[in-house]
Amino acid sequence: MSDLVGDARAWSPDAQEAVRLLAVSALVEGRDRIEVAALFKVSVKAVDNWWAKWQAGGRDALLSRPRGRRVGEHQVLSEAEQAAVRQAVLDHIPSDLGLSGQLWTRGQVGELVFKL
Repeated sequence: MSDLVGDARAWSPDAQEAVRLLAVSALVEGRDRIEVAALFKVSVKAVDNWWAKWQAGGRDALLSRPRGRRVGEHQVLSEAEQAAVRQAVLDHIPSDLGLSGQLWTRGQVGELVFKL
């Protein structure tokens, strides 16, 4: 745990989870929340948030979860449209399809999506 210095947001999810679990364990053992915050070099607000989550959902509420959208959630293109774009990018260069340039960029793929 000695390698955990600086902004906790830069720590790995596993390290963040370990600190949350250890901090709550310290609170359960009767340590003061200000003392726990100082011990783990986090804010008292963070300790309070972890404590509230633990009280509401137990250990599971403190575990790391994947961030962002789930795979496939809120997709704009259908599977067939995605396949068509993928195949066009693999089989052609942008200029073949009336776009500028010789190499695919994110912007050109976006233009291709509107074109298809």
